[in-house]
Amino acid sequence: MIDRERLLREEDVAWRLLAERFDAVPESRFGEPALTPEGWSPKDAMFHISGWMADCGEQLTRMRAGRFDPGEESRESIERQNLAWFEASRSMPSGDVRAGFVPSRLRMLEAFRALEEVSPDAVEWFEESGALHYASHAEDLRRFLGEGDT
Repeated sequence: MIDRERLLREEDVAWRLLAERFDAVPESRFGEPALTPEGWSPKDAMFHISGWMADCGEQLTRMRAGRFDPGEESRESIERQNLAWFEASRSMPSGDVRAGFVPSRLRMLEAFRALEEVSPDAVEWFEESGALHYASHAEDLRRFLGEGDT
């Protein structure tokens, strides 16, 4: 049996670390394209994470309604989506990116909690868009900020 509460706790712990790391980024560096070797900025990463949380919320809602297609996502479609979000975020004001961050998470959490049954697909979407995803980008932010190993 899948432990929904454990997954929610893991997401919350990872979220808090990610939010702390974003909070530590000075506004003057939020758009600096030095977060990743590909030239992402913290702003780009925040928009990217928001996008995946919102998409997760949509996929979980589809699961609840019986309209989920597990074959819909491919490595190529994921890469295309990441690129599209990266390109979109480049021209967005920082305030707009920040304004969507928490609401995207809340939508994902609401959709996850609304599931009558937590399927393996739901777990995969929730973890990959949530705790596991946050951890990856929290590490990017740690390096960007010049913090020691955690």
